[in-house]
Amino acid sequence: MKRRYIMLAIVLAGAGLAVGIGAAATQQLGEDEVAVSIDQVPAAVKAALLAHAEGGTINEIEMETEKGQVVYEAEVVINGKEVDIEVAADGTVLGKEADDDK
Repeated sequence: MKRRYIMLAIVLAGAGLAVGIGAAATQQLGEDEVAVSIDQVPAAVKAALLAHAEGGTINEIEMETEKGQVVYEAEVVINGKEVDIEVAADGTVLGKEADDDK
């Protein structure tokens, strides 16, 4: 009987450790993002964002490294819709996606 309780305690401790490691890994990913202003991005990124913002308002820009490449993601409001624009450091637009929730 004691053996079952010991095994249960070991399993629960292992599960708790796995959850803790997963949370730490998620937190680490978030730390790679840095908020920047439009004046802090490279000229090519600024030009791409302004061209694809279609006269909308750029609310925030985050810089992060994805697969060894610096990427800028801007949250833009265009005609009342929130749109995310992702641009590489050289100004290449990697993606533009409207947020369906807003």
